[in-house]
Amino acid sequence: MVGQYEDFFVASAGASAAILGLLVVAVSVVNADDSNPTTRENRTVLAGSAFVGLVDIFIVSIVALTGGSVDLAPSSLAIAAVGLFATRRLVPRAKRAGNFSRGFRTRKLNIAFASVSAGGYAVQLGLAVALLADTQSTALQHALVLVIVVLYCSALGRTWEVTGITRRV
Repeated sequence: MVGQYEDFFVASAGASAAILGLLVVAVSVVNADDSNPTTRENRTVLAGSAFVGLVDIFIVSIVALTGGSVDLAPSSLAIAAVGLFATRRLVPRAKRAGNFSRGFRTRKLNIAFASVSAGGYAVQLGLAVALLADTQSTALQHALVLVIVVLYCSALGRTWEVTGITRRV
């Protein structure tokens, strides 16, 4: 079944690697011209969470290409655990930076990003465990591919926020 997603995984691995590189450049550029430590911390947290999501996508895509569903499940399981751990570490940092404070310009968006991260990684973890139990399930494989799409949406949204393009002069 994973074979039918081979083109998706090839494109996904390349796209996630490219976006990871652009994210690093974007953070460097926007933080170079902003001396406000709160804004910089907000961007760092958003960039960190986008980075974790893109690394998840990259590793799962690369590993799926090497061994199909037999490798898709354990790689998804391991990387989802890393994603949950990273999210657990980033949320308190985001709180300290004021990202969730009432009156913060993007408070609702930041809460949505944190929720999507925690929920996405939890779903990925659960689906990976289920796929380990039934490696031939096409529905579980398809669901894990859709988790990658959700992670892309989330990571791209965070990356857009990090750049601050809509707010830059």
